[in-house]
Amino acid sequence: MKRAIIEGTSYAPVGDIYDFFMDFENYVKYSEYVDDIRVVGNGDYPEWEMDFRWWVIRYTTRSKLVDYEENKYIEWKVTKDVDIHGRWEFEKVSDEETEVRLEIMYDPKGATKVNPLSFLPTERLIQVARPVADRHVSKVLRRVADEIEGEPRKVDYTIRPGGTEGEDEFLALVPEEKLEDTT
Repeated sequence: MKRAIIEGTSYAPVGDIYDFFMDFENYVKYSEYVDDIRVVGNGDYPEWEMDFRWWVIRYTTRSKLVDYEENKYIEWKVTKDVDIHGRWEFEKVSDEETEVRLEIMYDPKGATKVNPLSFLPTERLIQVARPVADRHVSKVLRRVADEIEGEPRKVDYTIRPGGTEGEDEFLALVPEEKLEDTT
C-alpha cells in the first residue's frame, strides 16, 4: 500500500467543514469529471456511487463510510475494483480557522483495473494527464473554499508521499512542484 497526504487550512469553523464533507452529494458540484453521485445505502455508514467521466474514461466507483467522529474525522473506503482508503481529519485552530488533512492509502497497481487506456505507454499517459490533474485539483479546492468560506480565493496545495518507495503511478500525476520532498 502507498500513502499520500494533502494538508491545508480552511478559514471556516470546524463544524461547517465537517458537515460539508459528510454530505457526499456535495462532491458532484465541484468537479466537471463527476457526472452524478447517488447514496445507495443509508444509515450510520452509508454507501454512495460516483460516476466519473474524463476523455474516453467512464467509470462508476462505489464507496462506503467506515468510521467517523463529529468534527474530528471521516474515514471511507472504495468498495469496488480498487483498494483505496481515505480519512479526512479536522483540527480546530480557532473559531474561524481549521486545519484539514486528507490521508489516502492505495494500491497503485489497482488503477489499471479501471483504466481503459492501459494500452498507452504509462509515461505518455502521465504527460497528458499531469496538467489536467493539477488544473482539476486546483479548481476543485477553489470551489470548495468558496462554498465553505463564502468567498473565492487561490488555494495552493502540496502532497506529501508516505511509504512511496518504488513505482507509483498515482503520484506520477502530481506536478513535481506540488509534491513535497520527504527525503
